[in-house]
Amino acid sequence: MARWIFSRAFMMLCLFLPTAVTAQADGKWYVTGRASDVPQSRYLTALGYGSTLARAQKDAARNLADQIDSDIRSKYEQRTSRQNMSVSRSTRDALSVRTHAKLYGLKNIRGKFLSSQGSYVALVAVKKSDLLRYIRGRIDSDRKKIASLHSDLENTSNPMRQIHDLSGIVRAKEEAAFFDREAASVSGGRPSGRFDAQREINRIESLLSRDMTVSVEVKNDCGRVDPFARHVREAIEQRVTRMGLLVVPSGGRIRISGHVSASPLPPGFSRRYRYYVLRYAFSLSSPDGTVWGSVVHQRKVAGLDPAQAELMASRTVSDKGVDPLLEGLKSRLFLEKGDPRFVSFPSQAKGLTQETKTPASPERFCQDFGQ
Repeated sequence: MARWIFSRAFMMLCLFLPTAVTAQADGKWYVTGRASDVPQSRYLTALGYGSTLARAQKDAARNLADQIDSDIRSKYEQRTSRQNMSVSRSTRDALSVRTHAKLYGLKNIRGKFLSSQGSYVALVAVKKSDLLRYIRGRIDSDRKKIASLHSDLENTSNPMRQIHDLSGIVRAKEEAAFFDREAASVSGGRPSGRFDAQREINRIESLLSRDMTVSVEVKNDCGRVDPFARHVREAIEQRVTRMGLLVVPSGGRIRISGHVSASPLPPGFSRRYRYYVLRYAFSLSSPDGTVWGSVVHQRKVAGLDPAQAELMASRTVSDKGVDPLLEGLKSRLFLEKGDPRFVSFPSQAKGLTQETKTPASPERFCQDFGQ
């Protein structure tokens, strides 16, 4: 009897196994992320979840984009680092650029509410051929941009314009290389490697070190270099160096010059802090001596003691005072993406009058913080 029961159970198990295996192989679309009408040979698919069907579809779209990103990173990521401001980023940063290419031709294939999970699930897909056609169109656009910049580069001897063109070429090549890797990820091939920008990067670095050196000159209102003026100059030089430009003691092709001063407010102005009126005026000059722009301003600074107030004043000048000029310099050297022209500099700080350029009594402001 026991043998008969065992034999019958074994036969039923054998009958059930093919069905179970088939079900597991075919699966449900909301489990496998696949559907018969979107074959994997022609489509990229992804699942997503959310409290509504629309949110599930958005989640699926993000997951599809992340799939391509992950594939690109795992296969083609290279780590590079540069010290000049045109290429001070790594391939990781270039790969992190988000484009709409991954979602071009996105289709919502399935949607379902899963009572067991209390949420919606969605299946989305993109057709590989449509996506590849879009990506290759973007690559062609970058090629045209590179060719146009090369043409301009060959017809100019101005070092600043050369840096500008070379920086544009580097950016266009980085973008084209990203799309090239994306196309390889979608098609299952390998990137072409036609968009290496190392030659342009080396040329930019050479032009910067030869033709775009910077010298900084800071004095007080009496024309002397006191400790405060020296500290401000050092702070400005550090900011310029972080931009990737070479600072030289004198004779730089680009000059940042100006004066700073600070006069103490009466002791009764504050019981705890020492307050000072900080005044500064700076200009930025081009290699041919043309003044590109100027910043003039005055503001209050404070510290628990004169040393702390001086430190805060130095940071304020190098940050609030000089940053507008440095941003303008960056824009002139390295064209901002999408901007077809060099940008102009602010002529002076917003809301200031002409009278603030020259203190009424300069002699008052010739003392150091500690004096």
